[in-house]
Amino acid sequence: MDEPVVELTGWRDVNEALRRKEARQALYDEGAVVMGDCLLTLHGDPHRDRRRLENRLFRREVFDVWENQLLAQTLTDTLAPFRAAGRGDLIVIGYRLAMSLTAHVAGIDHNSADPEATERLYGIVKKFSEGATLVHSTRNKDEVRAEVLAVMDEFDESVLQPAIARRVALIGEVTAGTRPENELPQDVLTTLLRNQDRLDLPQEVIRREIAFYLQAGAHSTANSLTHTLDQVWAWGADHPEDLQRARADKAFLQRCMHESLRLEPASPVAWREAVSDFEVAGRTITTGTRLVLDLKAANRDASVWGPTGNRFDPHRQVPDGAAPWGLSFGAGTHACIGQELDGGLVDGDMSGGTTQRLYGTVAVMAHAVLEAGGRRDPEAPPVLDPASVRKHYSSYPILFGAL
Repeated sequence: MDEPVVELTGWRDVNEALRRKEARQALYDEGAVVMGDCLLTLHGDPHRDRRRLENRLFRREVFDVWENQLLAQTLTDTLAPFRAAGRGDLIVIGYRLAMSLTAHVAGIDHNSADPEATERLYGIVKKFSEGATLVHSTRNKDEVRAEVLAVMDEFDESVLQPAIARRVALIGEVTAGTRPENELPQDVLTTLLRNQDRLDLPQEVIRREIAFYLQAGAHSTANSLTHTLDQVWAWGADHPEDLQRARADKAFLQRCMHESLRLEPASPVAWREAVSDFEVAGRTITTGTRLVLDLKAANRDASVWGPTGNRFDPHRQVPDGAAPWGLSFGAGTHACIGQELDGGLVDGDMSGGTTQRLYGTVAVMAHAVLEAGGRRDPEAPPVLDPASVRKHYSSYPILFGAL
């Protein structure tokens, strides 16, 4: 017998449902080959304990270093060959930019200036993304799982184990007092290894957690970059003054990015499964019911976002009580742990130990592309990905150079 399904589309109902602790994450059950027992899919006390642990890493002063130091070098390394060629594919560029930063966050030792290593890791992360979002795949799901498992074994042997060995040695030196604590890498893998016994983390769970961070960060960030620039270029065709402003003003470009995130969330829906009975949207949700939460519809709800809520407008007045990106990063205990890394701080907030304004990695990447003369290729229109029911592009040709 199929489980009962309740669909919610209104802003207030979806926002409330996302915050209910009586419902567990259910969207990624199909993609357990990558997502099983990772932070995003855990529920209750196990989720709380791991979230508290990893939250120590996701602090604003760490974001400051990642955005203003690490990302700057990654942008230079990654964009150089495309700028020299005068053209590139925004999908490839976005993945390589996001992947290099996410590898550092996850704890994978990666040199973004090494094209062969970058290409190899790019292929691995793309396959992880395909496995994680299996519920949306139009391919044979068993075939995809088999491919993902094969790539997971390759990743474990050639990438993850060397990274683990290096960190175990460094942790040992800190424990022995021969290396200062502040010389340990600031990444998820180091954090997990130092707490492996306390949280009872077997090697296969650590492997999936690192795979999750790699694919989630790269996949969502790369797609958000593409959607942001697509919206900016489309808006700029009718508002050339705003396109010029986006090239020059990161704060304005951040507003464009937030508006794009609202309209095109990384996941257009969220699924929850009730683990006990509760009330939401004026109705009783019984145990076992699947909640399908339409984030895309909620983010366009005219009762909150006005009659033009379904249109891109970087000058929009954000409603009181709402984030400028809507519910695209979720809400409640499962709100995206990296939302300030991707989306930056709102309205120039400089609290939490930051030394410079944080615009968010998506806005910084988009600004670098625009600053390099990035624009649509008029002779090669973008192509939507036929293997996904989500709005993903499989190709987005762009040009670089003088405008």
